[in-house]
Amino acid sequence: MPLAERKLQINESKASGFDFDLLADSYDSWYAGRRGAMYDRLEKKAISRYLPPSTKGKKLLEVGCGTGHWSRFFSGYDFEVTGVDVSERMIDAAKSKDISNASFQVADGHSLPFADETFDVTAAITALEFVRDAEAVVREMIRCTRKTGQVLLGVLNGLSKVNRQRQRQDGPESPYAAARLFSPVELKEFLEPFGRVEITVGGFVPAQSWLIPFAPWVDRIAGMFRSQKGAFIAAALKL
Repeated sequence: MPLAERKLQINESKASGFDFDLLADSYDSWYAGRRGAMYDRLEKKAISRYLPPSTKGKKLLEVGCGTGHWSRFFSGYDFEVTGVDVSERMIDAAKSKDISNASFQVADGHSLPFADETFDVTAAITALEFVRDAEAVVREMIRCTRKTGQVLLGVLNGLSKVNRQRQRQDGPESPYAAARLFSPVELKEFLEPFGRVEITVGGFVPAQSWLIPFAPWVDRIAGMFRSQKGAFIAAALKL
C-alpha cells in the first residue's frame, strides 16, 4: 500500500476500541504514586533485558507511545525515537515534554506511514491489549523493522490478579473493559509464527502498601521460581 494511502487512513477510523484522548491529561499521574512508580521500575527492568547491547544512534519506533512516558526511557538509551499514537491529545502531551532524540506524530498502528525496514527496533508497551487487531499491528511493526532488528512488546498479564480486578471493577467506560489480556503462554503462541520469541514475566508488586518497597526482592524471587502471574509481560521477537 502506498505511503500516501496509509496517511489518509488515520482519519477514517480509530485504532483502539477506547478513546485515549480522554486520558491524556491524567495518564502520567499514575506514575507519580508509590505503587505506579514501582510498577514502572519493574516493567522497565523487564524490558531492559531485551534491549540490544549497542543502542546509540539506532532508530526505534514506538507504537502507541501515548504521552511519551516510555519514549523518554528509550531516548535515555540514545535511541533515535519516533513515537506514534492514534490519539492526538496523547501526541500533544508527548511533544510538550521536549524529549531529546524523539519525534512524535499521529498514526494508526494498523497502517504505519513508514517504508519497509526503516527501524532497528519497534516497540509497543501496554498498547497491544487495546488495539482492534493485534495481529495486524504486529505485522506492521515487523514490516517496518530491519531484518537484523527486533520487536519489543510489553503487555498486561491476563493471569495477574490485579489486571483481572481492573477488568471487573473499573466499569464499562474503562479502557480495561474491552482490553485483550494475554497470558504468557498465549502471548508466546501468538508471536511464534513471526520469529523467535523470548518472554519475561515481571511486575510482582505486593497488594499491601507497606510491602511496596520490598517489591524488587519479590520480583526477583518470583522470577527465580518462574511464576507466571506478575502484572507485566515483556517479550522480544527476533526476526
